[in-house]
Amino acid sequence: MTKDNRQELEERKQALEEQRQAMRDFIEEETGSPHSRGPVDEATSHVPDTQNHFISERNFRKYQN
Repeated sequence: MTKDNRQELEERKQALEEQRQAMRDFIEEETGSPHSRGPVDEATSHVPDTQNHFISERNFRKYQN
């Protein structure tokens, strides 16, 4: 790699990192902390394992054809 290519690569990496950080900041501002309790009741929001298994099996068979 030439010096110009390395510098261009570093600039691209820096731009991508800035974009990632901006996206993270935006998501945090719009959605809040992942540990904050929202309007959903945690006790009733989870799908039981057996139901989750049946859904997975159905989707697997559905997309096999």
